[in-house]
Amino acid sequence: MSDGRTLAYATFGPADGTPLVFHHGTPGSSILGAVLSYAARGQGVRLIAPTRPGYGRSDPYPEGTLETWADDCAELADELGLESFAVAGFSGGGPYALAVADALPERVTAAGIVSAPVPESAGVFGTLARFPRLLGLAFRASNAFARYRGDEFVVDQLTERSLHDITVRIVGRDFRTALENGPAGAVRESRLLAGEWSLPDPGSAVETTVWHGTGDTNVALEPVRSVYAEREHTTFHTVENDHLGTLISVRKDLVAIAE
Repeated sequence: MSDGRTLAYATFGPADGTPLVFHHGTPGSSILGAVLSYAARGQGVRLIAPTRPGYGRSDPYPEGTLETWADDCAELADELGLESFAVAGFSGGGPYALAVADALPERVTAAGIVSAPVPESAGVFGTLARFPRLLGLAFRASNAFARYRGDEFVVDQLTERSLHDITVRIVGRDFRTALENGPAGAVRESRLLAGEWSLPDPGSAVETTVWHGTGDTNVALEPVRSVYAEREHTTFHTVENDHLGTLISVRKDLVAIAE
């Protein structure tokens, strides 16, 4: 990056495909993009999945905000030669995807948001967000459990549905990679989303589609539906599924926003 930081990313699908920048959850990493790789290849979409600051191989940025992430994403797009691109975000990555669309409406062609929080639902990130040291210990403990009990432990926190073994391995590795250098990135993002913030609104300039599960216990449906109901330029879909299950069930539709 121009300020000397390293920003890691992964790509999936054809190199000459229509670009879609996918934002992982909190915590997470670029590895989660692999759950969309089959859909991306089948639909001719070049999926670019950056790892946000403080996770995996991406350097920390303690002063980072939704707005500074939009700047980072713009710099990544410039580096990759992307004149225009769609954005997508899952869970905690949803607000970050919207921040990019809000900051770059002349470059972002569409936005897709899945199982993502709004300020009114921030409580689901837990009261521990007010106590960063305790939250850090909680993430370290979760990481230790994940390494001891396996990938199924991670998946069980996100969905009750049965997933393909490959998807289970992807989700488990995504979680472990996110925390491999410590919990600082996860703590920072959790505190941001549990604090006072405004959901970015790209307005009518960027067509936005939102999917949210009726059985999502990680991010409650009603506060999310209430916020998006006030946005005429947004299409909102309820899905008969839970948090991660919604992403799995709509992945073809999500990738299709780039077409």
